[in-house]
Amino acid sequence: MTRRHRGSRRILAVMLAGALLGGSLAGCATESPKTDQTEETAVDYGNVADAVTTAVPRVVNVRDLQRSSNGFGHRLSLGLEADSAEPFTADELDAVVEAVWGSLPWEPNTIKITAGAETDQGREAVDLRAAADQLEPLGVTNAGTGGVSLTDMSARYGAWAAPE
Repeated sequence: MTRRHRGSRRILAVMLAGALLGGSLAGCATESPKTDQTEETAVDYGNVADAVTTAVPRVVNVRDLQRSSNGFGHRLSLGLEADSAEPFTADELDAVVEAVWGSLPWEPNTIKITAGAETDQGREAVDLRAAADQLEPLGVTNAGTGGVSLTDMSARYGAWAAPE
């Protein structure tokens, strides 16, 4: 093999390696972002906890407030501590969601709610699903044990506005 052919082969090998490496790096750069990512920065939840416990006295505590990105905006997740394991009524859940909608300082496109209660048998899930099914025109999907994810709050409660 001539010296010229060896040089051409070497250049070809370097170009091939560069193309493969470049393709790998480009693949990493174009990887789509994951959705449902929890935000690590400090998030302002306003007075959501106070608004909810005031609106629905059987809610004794609001816990695990969390905002996450879901590809369309932000989801608020929260847990309710209820005074009993009885399922929520539609009026109770409606008051909870309306209190969240009116007190949160940013607009959620989804509100995920779970609830639990301490009973003689230990901690029990409180069912929100039947109540949520009555809150038309909200979009409802099941979330966790007895919990719900709600969408389309503006159709029921009006356009979101920052609390005063």
